[in-house]
Amino acid sequence: MALNKIPPPIPDKLQNLIFAFRESQALFAAYELGIFDLLHDSKTLLSAEDIAAKINADSDATARLMDTLVALELLEKTQEYATSWLYSNTKIASQFLTKSSPDSVGGYITHSTKLVYPLFGNLQSAVREGSTQWMNTFGMSSEDMWKSSYHNEEARLRFLGAMHSTSRHTCHAVATAFDLSNFHSCCDLGGGTGAMAYTLCQYYPNMKITVCDLQSVVESAHHFQPTPEECLNQANVSYVVGDFFQTDLPKAELYVLQRILHDWSADKIDSILTNVFTCLPSGGGLLIAEMFLSDDKRGPKRTLLQSLNMPVLTSGKERTAAEYKEILKKHGFEDIQTKKLQDSAGLDATLCRKP
Repeated sequence: MALNKIPPPIPDKLQNLIFAFRESQALFAAYELGIFDLLHDSKTLLSAEDIAAKINADSDATARLMDTLVALELLEKTQEYATSWLYSNTKIASQFLTKSSPDSVGGYITHSTKLVYPLFGNLQSAVREGSTQWMNTFGMSSEDMWKSSYHNEEARLRFLGAMHSTSRHTCHAVATAFDLSNFHSCCDLGGGTGAMAYTLCQYYPNMKITVCDLQSVVESAHHFQPTPEECLNQANVSYVVGDFFQTDLPKAELYVLQRILHDWSADKIDSILTNVFTCLPSGGGLLIAEMFLSDDKRGPKRTLLQSLNMPVLTSGKERTAAEYKEILKKHGFEDIQTKKLQDSAGLDATLCRKP
């Protein structure tokens, strides 16, 4: 009697992809439950039972979560007795996943938990419909959702914290990608909390920098202001209410658009770049920070995933360096330089000038 054909094993790579969302959710849950902060603040190692008691959770489920975090190399596990284990943060968790750390990316984790993850659950609909999924996910349009968020201080600070926590890790590479010393004034359009502005003034102490953003953002920006020790020249940074769709942008020799263009449709990008070009003086510059896709659009993986994020959240997309060059040429910009950046959390840079 012939045996049935034995099926091949499922490749590890495929299994990893299938289970990847569970890893993210384990991280998100641990952060929102405050596990990394409890371990960081404790003067002694803690057991799963200790943690469960402090977060008012089931001890068995908490132990499973913490063992998973050990497997993800976010926690370390030490045996105390034969059946007793104690936990502590790894270096990565202490540096990037605790609220007290200046390098924390917790703001973006909360943003992902509250908004991105639920929206991505409707990716299939986004692909079929070619439209954002705010209504399907939250029962309201993206415009109404953002209006609601920006009029609610807690939600506004959560979103700004998400953008700030990631921007801090990209700004230095962008600020030093090109020599900007010939520009004496700069305006960061949609500059949010001022992360880029404060970074620029560290490298260019003679540059006066204006952050242009919405009224509610400007009112909340002080929550993220660095200390004088962190930024000696912060007096060079000022804020003004406005947006990049207005035709009378604040006057500057250099404009900055960081993670702005990828959010918008082609016609909106045309409006933004038309305003920038019109307001720039002759010889003025535009610094753009975005992720570049490779010319064949096979990578980088992080950029492709971000581009896939766009039909779910916005009407934008990621582009190749060549595509950005073509858009800028169409608007009259010259001397267009693009640069792939290292250690910039995926961001790349473009500098161009108005003739």
